[in-house]
Amino acid sequence: MHEIVAARLAALRQARRLSMKTAAEAAGLNTSTVYRIEHGHVAPRESTTATLLELYGVHDPAQRWHVLALLRGEREPGWFDAPEMPLWLSRFLALEDEAVEVDAYAPMFVPALLQTPAYAEATVRACGHPGLTPEQVKAGAAVILRRQELLERDGGPRVRAVVDRRALLDPPLARPADRAGQVDAIAAAAGRPEVAVQVTRPCAETGHLYHGPPFTLLGFAGPDRRGVLVLHLLHGSTVVDDPETVEAHHEAFARLSRSAHDAAETLDVLAEIRAALAT
Repeated sequence: MHEIVAARLAALRQARRLSMKTAAEAAGLNTSTVYRIEHGHVAPRESTTATLLELYGVHDPAQRWHVLALLRGEREPGWFDAPEMPLWLSRFLALEDEAVEVDAYAPMFVPALLQTPAYAEATVRACGHPGLTPEQVKAGAAVILRRQELLERDGGPRVRAVVDRRALLDPPLARPADRAGQVDAIAAAAGRPEVAVQVTRPCAETGHLYHGPPFTLLGFAGPDRRGVLVLHLLHGSTVVDDPETVEAHHEAFARLSRSAHDAAETLDVLAEIRAALAT
């Protein structure tokens, strides 16, 4: 595990534009110690790792735990622990990977777990900063698509999604074939036994039902582990574990679900939308 932590520490240091010497001096270490840690020659002590995380600007306790738990062997590493993955995103993806229940809603957008490659790239371009390179757009879309592998995993989570009708009728896609392809992809996902998709009704006043950013609710196995809320904000995803806030979003999702078409109607509703896109 320590090699993965070492790569993460090196990436964090480089992101702060600190040399090994500067980092070592600030942390009260020898430069050779930082070198050996980053190259996986030695397993860093937990106290040393905590000191370096603080130095590199990782002040959020949950993000610090995310790294230290890996060092202690308290969680298994995953693809989301790649050092180039932002730490806030790595933590969210690790939680999503562990979840047994996933509820998602995104005003004006298709939830990420249901996006096609074309839609994912369009979403990254629309939500990212203006200077994103084509390579960065593709990398961001690749993360979205990699997340969708949990839908195909044996024993994967139960997924419920409420899809904003406006996201299908006016998507960030220029090509008609891409628009139709996104509708077809949602229909295919809705056919999976562990996935329930609902589409909001025409002219539904969803703004009165929920006013806020896209969100995901994650539930976990075991009675002692509480679920969490993930708010997908412009600067990144924020994990919220405050029980009252989590419950408020469960209630919001329930309202959205009750006001939308029933899941049994989804394929018919999508067929109507697809026909409208073709005209």
